[in-house]
Amino acid sequence: MLRIGLTGGIGSGKSTVSNKFKSYYNVPVIDADEINHSLLISGSPAFNEIIDLFGSDALLASGEIDRKYLRDKIFSDTDLKKKLENILHPKIRAEISHLASSLTTDYCLIVIPLLIESQLQSIVDRILVIDASSDTQIQRVTHRDHCNEAHVKIIISSQADAEERLKFADDIVNNNGNFTELDEQIEKLHKKYLTLSQQP
Repeated sequence: MLRIGLTGGIGSGKSTVSNKFKSYYNVPVIDADEINHSLLISGSPAFNEIIDLFGSDALLASGEIDRKYLRDKIFSDTDLKKKLENILHPKIRAEISHLASSLTTDYCLIVIPLLIESQLQSIVDRILVIDASSDTQIQRVTHRDHCNEAHVKIIISSQADAEERLKFADDIVNNNGNFTELDEQIEKLHKKYLTLSQQP
């Protein structure tokens, strides 16, 4: 089975594209963010390690991990960020492999927002980059998350820039807002992936 790693910057439309593959062509989607969130729930394999790293201040009154607290703490502390990644990334990779190995389809999508930044290229067979202009990204995220433009620009600057991301791309979807063009690109890629999946 062909494993397609889908990535892109914040607001590029990763969810839109993966949902279209899923709804139009019944392609299984494995989402690294969903796996990451599951690792922050009490009882998960990573829970105690994370609390040991951040302390009890990282807990909400409910006893669950405060994801916003974690984001804020690692945003300005690269050493702490690396330690958290060392806890989470091996477990995310293992779960992706487990989920993918149970599938019997011709190909699947593995959505990894920080695929390039986290150097996870080796766990996929091809990389599909969803590309959008920075203006489009800012517009989408400010509307979606009800935040200001400056905040979105900081997030964009913390991710791999578009040029760097595109260097790793085997395939590219241009997603600047035309849904007809987007659907056409997805249809072409679906046919391409079906063909590639049949090759020895």
